[in-house]
Amino acid sequence: MPNSYDRIFKENIEPLQLILLKKLLGLDPPKLVALDAKLHVTQENEMDSIRRVVHDDPSLDYGLQIEFHIADEDLRYRNALHYALFLTITRLSLRQIVIYGGMAEPKNIIKNILEIRGHRSEFEVIVLKKIPKEIFLNSEVPEEVMLALLCDYGRDQPVEVVRQILQNLKKILEKTDKIRKYQKQLIVLSRLRKIEAITKKEVEAMTIHYDIETDDLYLEGIEKGIEKGIEKGIEKGIEKGIEKGIEKGISLKERDFTLNLWAAQEFSLEKIARLVGVTEEQVVDTVITYLQDQQKTKEEAFVILTVYREQFPALL
Repeated sequence: MPNSYDRIFKENIEPLQLILLKKLLGLDPPKLVALDAKLHVTQENEMDSIRRVVHDDPSLDYGLQIEFHIADEDLRYRNALHYALFLTITRLSLRQIVIYGGMAEPKNIIKNILEIRGHRSEFEVIVLKKIPKEIFLNSEVPEEVMLALLCDYGRDQPVEVVRQILQNLKKILEKTDKIRKYQKQLIVLSRLRKIEAITKKEVEAMTIHYDIETDDLYLEGIEKGIEKGIEKGIEKGIEKGIEKGIEKGISLKERDFTLNLWAAQEFSLEKIARLVGVTEEQVVDTVITYLQDQQKTKEEAFVILTVYREQFPALL
């Protein structure tokens, strides 16, 4: 598995283990504990993911190995080796679960039974793209919400699914540094479905609780946006627009309605203006003032508006 995907799954597996067991396999193990360090001296570090399922009666204990895989590869002999090593060291049985997150139609990884004379071993395979996205999408656990990206979208378009994931992450996470982590992970995972461009655009449009100043995802866009704005004199136009908006003013109710429609990330600025009953210029003034209240500079506010206009253009 490529290192970038492998790193994400290893970072996220801990809070996912019990969730995956319950939702996908109907299991509710009493307790999972990390294994002794002696298991980690084996020849393959993939065995670090194994946990011991602990019961009140120790004779019922067994090992549990949950692994994510992107490549469609035959894992029968590899998993048989893991089982043998685990059994030798712990004298416990091992339940092995492989979660396939690749987009290629699985042909090799679903071969889950190894049967030769004197030996038979079997593991379970779960293909994420056959699981409805709704299983994970509305969770309160961000790592679980992220899995929806690799599931079955049903009739929804990729852009709709990405937007739903981002909106749910925004509801769950309040701190900028945390949401930035999952946004970056989402962009990496989106490469598996070949929707990286869509995901980047959605992340860029999601301005609430996002620290644009410290995130390298936006640095290039900020520099280009500032340069483009200066060349076209838009920065000066924004300043005049703010002054004019202050002169004209809009009611507090109109301001709140404007910002609610802006936060929905669904409407063009032109449509927001029509729905609220104000001018598009007043919508721009309101959004810029709001963004500056959120500690964004004028240049950053301009870039956010530029990205928003590109994603939600006015209908001709």
